[in-house]
Amino acid sequence: MPTFSSARFHRLLASLAVLSLLLIAVPTAFAAKSQKAINASAPIQAPVSNFAAKGGLDCNGLSPIQQPVKPHDLCADFRGDEGRGEDNGHYIGHDEPSVGFYSSAPNSGNNIQWDFTLPTERKLPATQTFENQIAFWFSMALCDPGSFPQGACIPNSDANRSDTLDSRSAGSAFLEMQFYPPGMPPFINAVSCDTKHWCASLHINSLECTSGFSFCNPNCFEPTNFAFIQKDGIPTGPAGPADMNEASFTPNSQTLLMNQGDRIRITIKDTPQGLLNRIDDLSTGQSGFMVASAANGFQSLDVQTCAPTPFAFHPEFATAKFGNFVPWAVLQANINFSSEIGHFTPGPNGDGDEDDPPCFPDAIVPGCLNFATGGDLDFDGTSYLQDWPDGTHNNATPVRIGSPLEKGFGPLSFVQNHGYVSPYPSLQFETTVAASESTCQPSGAGCVVPPSGAAFYPFYTQVGRGANCALAFGDVIQHATVDDFGGTAQYGSPNLPWFFGQLSGGVRPNPCTPRR
Repeated sequence: MPTFSSARFHRLLASLAVLSLLLIAVPTAFAAKSQKAINASAPIQAPVSNFAAKGGLDCNGLSPIQQPVKPHDLCADFRGDEGRGEDNGHYIGHDEPSVGFYSSAPNSGNNIQWDFTLPTERKLPATQTFENQIAFWFSMALCDPGSFPQGACIPNSDANRSDTLDSRSAGSAFLEMQFYPPGMPPFINAVSCDTKHWCASLHINSLECTSGFSFCNPNCFEPTNFAFIQKDGIPTGPAGPADMNEASFTPNSQTLLMNQGDRIRITIKDTPQGLLNRIDDLSTGQSGFMVASAANGFQSLDVQTCAPTPFAFHPEFATAKFGNFVPWAVLQANINFSSEIGHFTPGPNGDGDEDDPPCFPDAIVPGCLNFATGGDLDFDGTSYLQDWPDGTHNNATPVRIGSPLEKGFGPLSFVQNHGYVSPYPSLQFETTVAASESTCQPSGAGCVVPPSGAAFYPFYTQVGRGANCALAFGDVIQHATVDDFGGTAQYGSPNLPWFFGQLSGGVRPNPCTPRR
């Protein structure tokens, strides 16, 4: 019989307790209780010398006091005080074409489900998914009073202000529930959990800056909380930025692995212990979950000292109405789907550009991940070629995203989907690519899609109608596309100057509103 440490035993009990909550009603009293504003409790004062040599104090790997455990993490893109976001003097932005969903219905901002189908890889020499996108993610705005602009935050409440320029705005963190394609392991150094399966994580970034960006702590500029989605709900290693180690980014036997082409249902919702991210693989019957709780090692940092406090993350807003955004993110972000593109140049050493490294000559498709300068800044890699999913065997199949569903507190069944409705009547296509363009100016001049140097730029299409309607990302899907929303014209123009480099096509009706 295997033995358990006391700490592991108690974490297991905590995880089982959370799992039991998924099968019963969440107490309605919690909704009222959650209206009390939260502030990070007194931090554990940690002198600079007390931090480990490696950790997660800065997702971008630029902390002067600590090396990153995962050298090439996928970090939330933030805006700067007057322009592009820079961490310790380095531009860190990257290309994230996104679609955001809006609703003023109760709980549309804190209790949602998505149904989608994972891509399937075609045999080489077909383009593999990781060549186009090294991850895609589903997001939610979260409370973190230790994040920009350091204001108190009321969980699950539209009373929180969210204006970048308003010093009274609530401290906000950004959840990206990230999905990683197969084919380019190991995860800690590259992209994938293994060569055949998808895996996923609960990934949260905060920004250690004060209001107006008057002070940003260079030692912990953009900290990361990270844990894989696990079948037993127990992180593989410490989840918090001050404590994470190599085990945190190394899958184990309990890490949920998903097959290519599987039908997936994810649930992102609040619980008394913290935010729950759950995956139900409808094709295999397997499930996994992770809770962003203090018991699981999640942390908020002190902006002055980087000192950690055990912390349970909760949703920031009650609804997904327009304007309920993370105030420091480049995207107008809350309930969004996005793809991480611009991170693959084929060839053992890429094409010799300075933006190519790190390179992986022994991968199944030798290539470079373009992290050296924040992404593929000359737009000549695979993401900017017309080899995206198009319905042919030349490329992988597309990710097919159903419209997100919201649910109020109460009994629910993850399999039968009882009680969920579709209140997201509108959506918006956005992209941050312009911030990576050397020609792009705050006035909007020189900000174009496709960017200069790109032979192609991927976009969203509608495939199917009515109950079968979904959004696909890539190219026109042959014999399936109903509407391509104008192709790259869907991203509009740089009409939001306070979100530097962001282009938006404007709010439009959601064509994929499922029937009840």
